[in-house]
Amino acid sequence: SSDVGAYFAGKNFGKTKLSEWTGITVSPNKTVEGFFGGVLLCSLFATTGARLMNWPLWWISGPFYAFMISSLGLLGDLTVSLFKRDAGLKDTGNLLPGHGGLLDRIDSYMLTAAPVYYFVKLLSKFQGYPTPGWP
Repeated sequence: SSDVGAYFAGKNFGKTKLSEWTGITVSPNKTVEGFFGGVLLCSLFATTGARLMNWPLWWISGPFYAFMISSLGLLGDLTVSLFKRDAGLKDTGNLLPGHGGLLDRIDSYMLTAAPVYYFVKLLSKFQGYPTPGWP
């Protein structure tokens, strides 16, 4: 949902290039408005999910979760873009033509998987569920 919100907000409201704020120029079309649009849509879904799953402090844990995965997803996307530029490639494959390759479809998950796992594991501990291997 973060990618969809970022795309919509960036296309419709994007004026401030992300590179102006961060100095990161590997993906020049990304905008600050797009990032916040992604966080907003992701927050809507994450907060709704947190409420439905009875997360503790769902009104805080949902938006925090959304901000965490939106930020790390953007960082994963920028990382793959950096790898592609460094290798002189436009796409990471032709399995999905017009989509930048398969790696561009999963780049957001590369950096979110481990933090999401530990975040949910921590929530489980607060809810009283057994968490094997957790102190």
